[in-house]
Amino acid sequence: MMRRTINIILILISTLGYAQNETEIEVFRKIIDNEISNAGIFIRCEKPKTFFNSIEFKEQTGILLPENILEELTQSSNLNYDGKWNAKIIKDLNQKYSSDIIKKDKCLTLKDSERLYKKTGKRQSIVLISQPIFDSKFEYCIVSVSYLKFTGSAYGQKYLLKKVNGIWTIVIEYENWLS
Repeated sequence: MMRRTINIILILISTLGYAQNETEIEVFRKIIDNEISNAGIFIRCEKPKTFFNSIEFKEQTGILLPENILEELTQSSNLNYDGKWNAKIIKDLNQKYSSDIIKKDKCLTLKDSERLYKKTGKRQSIVLISQPIFDSKFEYCIVSVSYLKFTGSAYGQKYLLKKVNGIWTIVIEYENWLS
């Protein structure tokens, strides 16, 4: 029992060491590129845990990934955690896009989002991107994206990405939801 606990702690420490590595940042940028609309977006600071179920994935997508990849994504899902996006990523995005696209040079907290809704009284495009999960070779990735439009109004989906010739490519969008 003690040995198992030590192994889990070592895995968590090594996972934390890889938090917001360059690969994760590349995935973040790819999702932002895909999600930007003409109206502009705000980005939430929170990076919620990504949940992955291989059975549901196969049923919803029909994509036949090798079982070892599905197992690695499941393990990664079990080990991932809630976090926050690095503020430097948002500043870098602001340099890449105009302020019409990324509406604020820093991310919004939950309280910031609530204040924005209250202040404007209008729908907004606030994007919440989850903690990406990867297979062991960092060739496949699952990430969830949520659009928060107004209090109680949101929609989102998950993405399967694959690294093709060194570039993250969206393979499929699945598990769409709406509230």
